[in-house]
Amino acid sequence: MTNLDGEIESWRAQWVSQAEVGDSTPGELRRKVVRQQRSLRMRHLLELGMGIVLLVFSAGVATRNPSMEAYVWTAVVWAGTILAAAFSLWNWRSLWTADLKSVTEFTEHYRNRCLAGLRAVRFGKAFLAVQVAISAPWLTGDYLRHRMTGTAFGLAVMVLGLLTVGFVLFFTHFQRRASLELKELNGMDCDP
Repeated sequence: MTNLDGEIESWRAQWVSQAEVGDSTPGELRRKVVRQQRSLRMRHLLELGMGIVLLVFSAGVATRNPSMEAYVWTAVVWAGTILAAAFSLWNWRSLWTADLKSVTEFTEHYRNRCLAGLRAVRFGKAFLAVQVAISAPWLTGDYLRHRMTGTAFGLAVMVLGLLTVGFVLFFTHFQRRASLELKELNGMDCDP
């Protein structure tokens, strides 16, 4: 029982010393970690759900349009989606850990999630660049081979451009937020 009392007293001292060092109180840190975890879990589930939608959609396109181009496109979509899903599962593996009890554990997981967010942004930007590098020439090739009209080509390029801008803005916002959280956390002396 004495060991447990000593550990509780150690935790209490960590929480109190935390409030003196940084801008955030221990309670605020705990709330930030819980809010971050909830938000990131929801995003992660949405990412995986979108991956499933892409797999089903591409399989449907290949089924309705049995051509070599459709099969190649479907294979590219499946390879990209599986690669992105594997990275996401690896990168966000800390999202599904049990609830934490000590300040040190909260701080470390908060830091790891911020770093995972920055990794996700770098991966997302690279993945987006690869997707645009594949999609733009593919669409252009279809247009030049008269497989699509000028209107369809213009619409497809516009949608590709809008999606690209949207993702760049999303990645920029997410990167800024993760960097700010990491900077705030690094400004606090959270080590025992």
